Amino acid sequence: MATDQRAPRPATLGSAFAIAWPASLAAIVSPLLGLIDVAVLARASGTDTLAGASLAGAVFSLLYWTFGFIRMSMSGLAAQAYGASNVSRLKAHLIQGVAFGITAGALLVITSPGIERLALWAMVDTTEASQGAGDAMVAYFRVRILAAPAVLTMIAILGWLSGQGKTGLLMVITLSVALVNAGLSILFVLNLGWGITGLAAATVVAELTGLLLALVAVWIALKPYGPVLQRWRLVDATRDLAAVLSFNRDIFIRTAILTFVLSSFARIGAGFGDLTVAANQALFYLVLTATLLLDGTAIAAESLVGQALGANHDKRTLFTAAWRRTAELAAMIAAGLCLALIVFGGPVTALIIGQGPENAALLAEAQRYRWWVAAAPLAVAVTFHLDGVYIGATRGAAMRNVMALSALIYFASAFALMPILGNHGLWSAFTLFMLARGIGLIAGWSRFEPLLAAESRA
Repeated sequence: MATDQRAPRPATLGSAFAIAWPASLAAIVSPLLGLIDVAVLARASGTDTLAGASLAGAVFSLLYWTFGFIRMSMSGLAAQAYGASNVSRLKAHLIQGVAFGITAGALLVITSPGIERLALWAMVDTTEASQGAGDAMVAYFRVRILAAPAVLTMIAILGWLSGQGKTGLLMVITLSVALVNAGLSILFVLNLGWGITGLAAATVVAELTGLLLALVAVWIALKPYGPVLQRWRLVDATRDLAAVLSFNRDIFIRTAILTFVLSSFARIGAGFGDLTVAANQALFYLVLTATLLLDGTAIAAESLVGQALGANHDKRTLFTAAWRRTAELAAMIAAGLCLALIVFGGPVTALIIGQGPENAALLAEAQRYRWWVAAAPLAVAVTFHLDGVYIGATRGAAMRNVMALSALIYFASAFALMPILGNHGLWSAFTLFMLARGIGLIAGWSRFEPLLAAESRA
């Protein structure tokens, strides 16, 4: 066993914030800088090309978000190894994460023709999208999919880093990828005139750059433990592999269910008409943006709880400090977001939709339901924080089961409340879905008792 003598200390509000803010900044900046791609293409191509790029971007967002389970599982596993100061396990989990990323990315490349046909059917053939938009989507997809192994490997490394609380490195990598992407998009599309293919090529180069920076970050993270190139043993990565695969499977199922629920929101509300659906989507964008700010507190919980449970002594003290301090931080941020949305939600909604006469009806419709958005951070904060606690504890099966039950509550509530309350019923069901996840995870709190009493693994 390879260890050092540094032991985890009880978490403080300051240590939780130090982990959370870089992660939140990284989560927010990438989507915002991604708008540069839209602006660049809008100045160089027609609307069908811009529509195709948007459709392709949605495909990749769904693909990579679904495989986000790799980041979460690596975060929990690395946090526990880091808390135990066990370098061998830390390196073993890195090997596992990289192997998962490369394998999953290769499978995406191999199955890309089928994914392409499915995307065309779902987003072009069965919608009002033009053939030109479909052609642009395919052109973008065929270039960018080639970087899938690099992207998923980078995601695994980012989870491995965040589990150790090294979110500063995560932030640098994410910001660098976004800035390189923006700069190359301007060069390839506006200066060289490569169009949609140039936009995809810029993203591929940026993602490959991110992988190289992630490997440098691995070197930085391991340097304090001694020679980085020593003590890499593949046999270590095969130990407890069944448990690691089981954890990944459970988080994948949990994420797939969540994806299905989120994607169903617009479809379920389609019966209210185009105006209400458009208003819901604008408001839903606000909810998702707010959750990005809370993502940092979840990552802080993953890291600090995992380190506490991996520690060789004082598990209970460390665990209690970890979940309480991160809960306090999540509560403060959620309260701030709630207040901000109450005060500024109206103007922000108007900014998103536009205040021209042509948007007056849509804006009025959105303002009818924006109070649900103001309440969302409170429900989301509980769920996100507890997700982080459970990921740090590697309790994937419990998360999977709670997500499945909460999804059933969501669909049952939607179909029961919508005939009575209309669109308010749909928003009520979504809020109940988030609350049910939090309540379910609280109900399973006793699952941590055996972990707190158990001896650390050698």
